[in-house]
Amino acid sequence: MSGPGRLMPFPEQRVLENTAFVLGLVPTSVQAVLLPVWSVEVRATVTEGQPYELVDRFVERAIGECGLRSAAELAAFLALDPALLRQALAFLTAIEHVTGADGRIGLTELGRRSMADGTRYTVIRGDRRRLYFDGFRSRPLTAPHYTSATVSFVPRDGPAPRHRGRVVRRLDSPAFREDAVRELADHPDRARFNLPPGIEDPVRVGVPEKVYLPVYAVRAVEDDGRVRHLVHTAAHDGRHDPDLTAACEETPAFVADLWGAETSGIAGVEEQIQRWLSEHGLGRYRPAWDRRHGGWRVTLPPGAFDGPEGLGPARIGTHELLDGGSFFQLWCADRDSRAWALVERLDSSLTARLREDPAAVGTGVAALSRQLELAPPPSWEVLARAAEQKGKHGLVRVLRRIRKEQ
Repeated sequence: MSGPGRLMPFPEQRVLENTAFVLGLVPTSVQAVLLPVWSVEVRATVTEGQPYELVDRFVERAIGECGLRSAAELAAFLALDPALLRQALAFLTAIEHVTGADGRIGLTELGRRSMADGTRYTVIRGDRRRLYFDGFRSRPLTAPHYTSATVSFVPRDGPAPRHRGRVVRRLDSPAFREDAVRELADHPDRARFNLPPGIEDPVRVGVPEKVYLPVYAVRAVEDDGRVRHLVHTAAHDGRHDPDLTAACEETPAFVADLWGAETSGIAGVEEQIQRWLSEHGLGRYRPAWDRRHGGWRVTLPPGAFDGPEGLGPARIGTHELLDGGSFFQLWCADRDSRAWALVERLDSSLTARLREDPAAVGTGVAALSRQLELAPPPSWEVLARAAEQKGKHGLVRVLRRIRKEQ
């Protein structure tokens, strides 16, 4: 959890914007839910690689390349103190690089592979670690879900988390599939699922434990009318998670549990929007169903976003969440106001960062321009001049640096 009332360290608005202006779909509903995940402990043989210590590397080379077979020959050839050489040989024997008694010393297969690769491999038997599998298909989660700094799982028996004042629903799942660990071990791209090639023969131990992953689920519509059910996670910084989306879309119970009971309808959403407007002193305005965008929109004059009592120009084009997963978009018909909104959004997202990839910023500007219906997207210099007019000197420096680096 992050922040009061927050299930994840990013708001639903980011999810809706990613769906609409990056993926090009029409979002119709968003919900915070807990997806079931199987946490499975496995025992495996792990081969780790580390840089060689200088003496160890030359001892192995003398054995493998020069054919020296006794401690005396090695000490004389390498000009090493016999006690130091014996210590090195004992260590290399312990890590299974060297085998044989004095006079018949040789390299093991692991020692030869280490010498060939220039990396000191060590084999750890009986290593234990946890792997995560989605609760619907028992398929492995990708490596970003193992980043504890951004992804947190909710225990099965822990207190039910709340989001926007409501208890977040835990979705149910079938039993863990016993073949899942073996399938992961045989997967040609298993490193993408946090099982590096150095881990061999993983075997499940103990009983799989069910935990829950906080996500935002979005129902959206493609241009051809196909309905999609997308999953956005902290592992992807609020962006669409294609693997978990596939797991959920292939599970009819997921769709039925989340969207089958919606009954608010257009009239109920319209009432909620009107109530929101009244609470913000904007009750004289009315929401409208935007057929072109497939959603609710409230169009306000520029003055509604300006001044100390205004909503703030950065709110133009953003989505406001309502009860039950519905939402509406705040809008302004004035193009100049929308252009200022773009500058405000860039100022809050860029000036706090010391470095920014120009290509990533360009993608972000293009997405924001689509969101604000600014076509074509303004150039770096136009944005810099607009930022300068608003006194946003930090943003001006960032934009002009990005322009030079392109």
